[in-house]
Amino acid sequence: MLIGKRLRDKSSLFAQRLRAVAHPHRLAILYFLAHDPQEVRDLSIQLDLSASLIVHHLKKMTIAGWAKRVKQGSRVTYEIEEGAPVSLVETFLKDTPFTRFVLERRKE
Repeated sequence: MLIGKRLRDKSSLFAQRLRAVAHPHRLAILYFLAHDPQEVRDLSIQLDLSASLIVHHLKKMTIAGWAKRVKQGSRVTYEIEEGAPVSLVETFLKDTPFTRFVLERRKE
């Protein structure tokens, strides 16, 4: 169990990652990325937001490890970073009895 400065440092790091998706537009983008890779143009249409605003949000999400940019020829899509949401919780709570219990149940 962490306490004091070590817990504060760990909490601060994870809070920073969570802030990268703690916005309604970014959560909506994450929702679409969890379904299929998306182009900026498609996200712009689906969310009724400008392409420049979508790019702004995707940049923040990519830096924080929530999304990744994939270039295939001239086509650029964004995908959810594999395991990002799950790994965030598992890593932050990995040293807790709750997480050990949940992970053991998954193996069954």
